[in-house]
Amino acid sequence: MQMAGRFARLRTGSMRTLERNELQSALRQARQYTRALVDDLDDDQWRVPRIACVNPILWEVGHVGWFMEHWCLRWRGNSREPGAPMLEHADRWYDSARVAHDTRWELGLPSRHDTLRYLDNVLDATLERLEHADDPSLYFFQLALYHEDMHGEAFAYTRQTCAYPAPLALRPPARASRDDVRVAGATFERGAPRDSDGFVFDNEKWGHPATVEPLTVRRSTVTEGEYSAFVDDGGYDRTELWTAAGRAWLADTGATGPRYWRRPDGQWEARRFDRWSPITPDAPMVHVTRHEAEAWCRWAQRRLPTESEWEYAALSGAIEADGVWEWTASPFEPYPGFEPDPYAEYSAPWFGTHVSVRGGSTATPQRLLHPKFRNFYLPERHDIFVGFRTCALA
Repeated sequence: MQMAGRFARLRTGSMRTLERNELQSALRQARQYTRALVDDLDDDQWRVPRIACVNPILWEVGHVGWFMEHWCLRWRGNSREPGAPMLEHADRWYDSARVAHDTRWELGLPSRHDTLRYLDNVLDATLERLEHADDPSLYFFQLALYHEDMHGEAFAYTRQTCAYPAPLALRPPARASRDDVRVAGATFERGAPRDSDGFVFDNEKWGHPATVEPLTVRRSTVTEGEYSAFVDDGGYDRTELWTAAGRAWLADTGATGPRYWRRPDGQWEARRFDRWSPITPDAPMVHVTRHEAEAWCRWAQRRLPTESEWEYAALSGAIEADGVWEWTASPFEPYPGFEPDPYAEYSAPWFGTHVSVRGGSTATPQRLLHPKFRNFYLPERHDIFVGFRTCALA
């Protein structure tokens, strides 16, 4: 399936435009999805091991409720203090900008039962407020919706990281095409048009001219079969294939292959949530760092696309969506004239340290997806559902 079909809304209508009744339905659906991702796990699984790439589920569920309450029910503008929370210590517990990651296992959080009751109470109050909200305020209800969508994906990759059973709601990944396509060079508007009447994230603001030279890009992402050939050819031992940062990552982690792969009887297997199975040669490669993607490219004499190249190729319908996020060659940086939105911690703290990631995974809700959506991660992350596509060198 080409992105031309998957992302057609962008070229035929507004970005993330939701009417009030659609927004009400979407908020309920997002909450149902959140609950589906966590309700089957026991209390010990809600605590999760203390590792850097995930949050304790008990904390994260409460944070989802706190964020919705803060922006939809309590926020009074940047110049005024927000109203009091429903839970006395909610700001001290759940404000991710002020609660250090490693401390989230040590907080005296409410019980699972009380956390879910808080979640329900916040949603009920939010839906009631939405009935009477003025049009400018709808921005914050959409912000809360997309924030919960993103945490839904985080719950899914937490289940993968912790080897919990697979959630039932994930879309299957696409099977890859190995064809290249030639894309003509052009100057296009990168970013969201200023006349967009739908929700736009601050890092997508605003549209500005970007020039892309002609390029040859792969229609789909690198496959598990192609990546296994790199590993079998000694890719993790050949230091000349790795950047200095990649070599430092290898030395620090001792990695000799992809994170969730093993070869017990001479055949590669991958762990998908709690089950091991043979790799699928034509399935998209997933759970690789940007360092690994770059090393594969040097081995194959290819390269990663820049963020502008990726966006233009997607807008033109030249590339296919495979169900994995995709590393780009570009650092995550602000667009010209960037100004943070009221949720100032969304983008600005991560400029310069993170890498731009494009596309979307099988765990990303469809309503978030279009070619201008920017995601961003540290280059050593591989717990997320991330792979990569490549371009010819010339």
